[in-house]
Amino acid sequence: MYHPAGARQKDVSTRLIKPTLPDINVDNVLGLVANWNLEWEVDGEISIYDEGIAQYMLTDRISHEKFYAALILRKPSLRCRLSKEEPNDILDKEEDNCFTLVSFMNLT
Repeated sequence: MYHPAGARQKDVSTRLIKPTLPDINVDNVLGLVANWNLEWEVDGEISIYDEGIAQYMLTDRISHEKFYAALILRKPSLRCRLSKEEPNDILDKEEDNCFTLVSFMNLT
C-alpha cells in the first residue's frame, strides 16, 4: 500500500464523518457498494478536514461517495487522509442540511 511522504492519515469512525456536499449520486454510490474494494478502508484515499472538534468534514466528491458506500456496507471506521484545507460546507450553509438524491439511470 502506497503512502506519500508526509501524508497525514487517521482512523476515523464513520459516525464522526460529516458530509459537506448536498448531492448524493445514487448511481455512483451503488456502483461503489457493488464493487467495494477492501483497500478503500485502509488506503487513506478518503479525504477529511479535522475541525478540531470530534467531527471530520469530507473534502471532495469521491470521498463523499466512498463514505456513503461505507455506510451502506456498515463499515465502522475508515482510514482517511487529513487535508489542511477546510472545505466549503455547502450542505450546512446553503442547503439547510438537506440532501438531494441524484440518479441518471432510467427507472421506468
